[in-house]
Amino acid sequence: MKKVALTFDDGPWQATTPHVLEILKKYHIPATFMIWGEHAEKYPELLKEEAKCSLFTLGNHTYHHKDLTKLSIKEGKNEIAKNDEVIEKITGQQPEVIRPPFGSVNADVLSYLNRPAIIWSLDTKSWDHHDKDKVLENIRQIHDGDIVLMHDFQPADSDAIEPLIKFLLKDGFTPVSLKELVGKDNFYNQQIIYSQDRFIIDDKEA
Repeated sequence: MKKVALTFDDGPWQATTPHVLEILKKYHIPATFMIWGEHAEKYPELLKEEAKCSLFTLGNHTYHHKDLTKLSIKEGKNEIAKNDEVIEKITGQQPEVIRPPFGSVNADVLSYLNRPAIIWSLDTKSWDHHDKDKVLENIRQIHDGDIVLMHDFQPADSDAIEPLIKFLLKDGFTPVSLKELVGKDNFYNQQIIYSQDRFIIDDKEA
């Protein structure tokens, strides 16, 4: 079985997230939502909907969506902590993973991350081209074990979600949770996860 994990950044967002949630539920597709704190405060009901669904996992995408490598350690810690507080206040849950904005990490950032940093191995690049058809073109590059970066904040990804899922299922891919993709037993031992087969433990790439 070819497994992949779908991840969505920058939500929740009223104009686009509801459709993504509707389609994921329709096809019973697991996904991880990397939550932008300011957006969570703006649309708490959408975040609650994500938290209540057993298909979905929540991730911390910082409060202000700032590049952590350009902040001091204290500032970076505050970005993570403030977003944890926002998400927990709204949902009663603490995010299980962290996605550093822009996928930017360095030794200083890793020194204070207390959960796996989820990067990605395939990007639909909706943030760059804003084109549904290009999203569907890019997803055709997918391989077994990929972690896919999408944005429920971006109309192109929201518009493409149903045909994208139909393509994956027809091509023999099974979307699974990050834990199932990587393996539940060693999931939390990993500092950085790029895909099923590429990760970093104790500063060493595996």
